[in-house]
Amino acid sequence: MNAKKNTKSIKKTKKNTNNKKDDKNLILIKDLELKLEDQKTKNIKLLAEFDNYQKRTILERENSRKYDGLNLIKDLLPIFDDIDRTINHKDDVNTDSVVEAINMINSKVQNFLSKNSITKIEALKEDFNPVYHEALLQQESTAEEGKVIEEYEKGYLYHDKIIRHSKVVVSKGKN
Repeated sequence: MNAKKNTKSIKKTKKNTNNKKDDKNLILIKDLELKLEDQKTKNIKLLAEFDNYQKRTILERENSRKYDGLNLIKDLLPIFDDIDRTINHKDDVNTDSVVEAINMINSKVQNFLSKNSITKIEALKEDFNPVYHEALLQQESTAEEGKVIEEYEKGYLYHDKIIRHSKVVVSKGKN
């Protein structure tokens, strides 16, 4: 009979141990499920933040492109003001003061161009260069052949990129 009691006791102990293991496993599973749920929530928040970042970046880029020339326009406004003042006072002043006003405006325009890395392409009395010059015609002249003798429109560079070629007349030389 003692052996039966011992067997029952061992079975009870095993059952209790199994119940304890099952309880520990359930607790561990619940803990892991909570951690998984927490991680899912963090991932969703992170994805939402990234999506907002992308939208904000796109909007900033669009605004940057849209208002890219704002400083350029601000620099031009004083020149426009000077032109308006000159036009409004054309009856009150003599020709010398109008020429002086135009020279002042021209000086401001040159400063504006320089400030914005825009330079003139030198053409007059230079050798014709098709990279920078556009020949409108050739004329006989006392200048040697291939020299630019007249400039109809000035050419301009923005840094190293051509904005507009110089429109020129090229010498054929003496005939």
